[in-house]
Amino acid sequence: MKITEIKPILCQGGIRTWTFVKVSTDEGITGWGDASEWLRAPAHSKVIEADLTPLLIGENPFDIERLWQKMWAASYTGGKDLSVAMTGVETALWDIVGKALNTPVYNLLGGRCRERVRLYYDNCDAYGPGFGGGYTWREGDTSLGGIAKQAQHIMDQGFDALKLHPLGLPERPAVSRSISLKAISDTVAKVKTVREVVGDRVDIAMDINNRLDLPSSMALAKALEPYGLMFFEDPIRQDESPGSYRRLVDSTSTPVGTGENLYTVWDFRDYLEIGALDLVLPDVCHVGILQAKKIAALAEAYHLPVAPHNPNSPLSTIISAHLCANIPNFLALEYMSTEMEPPWRDVVMEPALEPMIRDGHLELPTGPGWGVEINEDEVAKHPHVEVWYAGLGKSRQGLTVK
Repeated sequence: MKITEIKPILCQGGIRTWTFVKVSTDEGITGWGDASEWLRAPAHSKVIEADLTPLLIGENPFDIERLWQKMWAASYTGGKDLSVAMTGVETALWDIVGKALNTPVYNLLGGRCRERVRLYYDNCDAYGPGFGGGYTWREGDTSLGGIAKQAQHIMDQGFDALKLHPLGLPERPAVSRSISLKAISDTVAKVKTVREVVGDRVDIAMDINNRLDLPSSMALAKALEPYGLMFFEDPIRQDESPGSYRRLVDSTSTPVGTGENLYTVWDFRDYLEIGALDLVLPDVCHVGILQAKKIAALAEAYHLPVAPHNPNSPLSTIISAHLCANIPNFLALEYMSTEMEPPWRDVVMEPALEPMIRDGHLELPTGPGWGVEINEDEVAKHPHVEVWYAGLGKSRQGLTVK
């Protein structure tokens, strides 16, 4: 079997871009991969078309490890655009191999450690936010009363883990990374409200989105210690200093995790070998299955859990879930709630994602490869629009995605 064509296909996914990658072979088997990233989708698509495709045409899609190494060595230097592009291609190869052997990808990885995959619900920042079946973003009720209603709504659906965000941070692209005492107080009140609703039945995570300096991270993590967070995500930019994360971990009992902007096992090694993390949060559609398996194994060697980042496409959720079903040190997988998604999320992929969600868990499809297919006709109806720099990265209030 030989690779004959590699094609990135962009689809507007509400507040971010979904990048599906279609790899065709001379035996008529087509594989679907995912290179979804919130911004600069044309950049990683160009890497796929101009840099990676010439390396892979005519190659055997079964040689996934060798082809990954070939792409990596040829690139000379790494970075997000390269890693995301490589992942799009690599994940499509896994789909091809699974289809050729008539087995799900998780069987190719060593089989399942669990029958279904635990999800954590993103987000608990307002009641009734999102697209709600239309095209215009709706903020929802962000008061403490609204947040309490959202926490109950999440629990009523059977989820036993959720994520929220701090209050009072400077809006992007503000340069400041300091947090005020009022922001800490307001954030603590928000977490306290959620904890009072869910008790000890639901885990709570908080995502800081790389927006604080070290003293502010220490202060907020310390203030949140009484509420027993599942994890404190991305307080400091990951590309700046593992040493700062080490100081933060040493300063608090709140578990600290990061990883969505780390792309290889070597990146994670720099954190883990100095004790800079309590758990790892790689994005499977940023690192790929091969690297994700190695990262999970490295974390296992340090007795650390893995909770993959996943605010991406419906296909990325399926791909990530195959990995999560396989690794022994899995904690929970991020799940963007249906109201946060555009109405075409459950049309671009067949079978649809929503029916697979049961009581806060994902029940994987049983078909070969990923067990799903992308509907190209539907994808074509939702062409790419760059929304991050247009304003959605700063605030979603009143903005429309068409």
